[in-house]
Amino acid sequence: MSAAHADGRFVISADGQEVTDTQTKLVWQRCAVGQKWDGKVCAGKATKLSLAKAREVGTGMTPAWHLPAKDEMVSLLDKRQKKSKIDAMAFPGAPGTIFWAVQAGSTDNLNAWLVNFKNGRVVANTHKANYAVRLVRPA
Repeated sequence: MSAAHADGRFVISADGQEVTDTQTKLVWQRCAVGQKWDGKVCAGKATKLSLAKAREVGTGMTPAWHLPAKDEMVSLLDKRQKKSKIDAMAFPGAPGTIFWAVQAGSTDNLNAWLVNFKNGRVVANTHKANYAVRLVRPA
């Protein structure tokens, strides 16, 4: 593993597919769902899914990935970044778009949050539209 950010917060896995956040003790998929790691950057376009479909994406995966809670997703916001409000070294090619997050402990499709990596805003939302997904798991 190698440190990606100058303060050592993010550690990249040997295969480049995952990022461990040493502050939150969470492991993130480096690329948004729909993108692929090409060895240097997350290439391709993030797939936009309904909240119900976004909740299903990590089901059955080993290790167990899940749709992040709002506080988990917000922990990635870096408003110092210009193009996409996320650490560009840890998440190269990350789209500056809106991502799904959920209320911690909620299993229904009514309590959703939107985290906008273009402008850094976080808003509550219902499940009526499709947005990007980035999966997370405990370290």
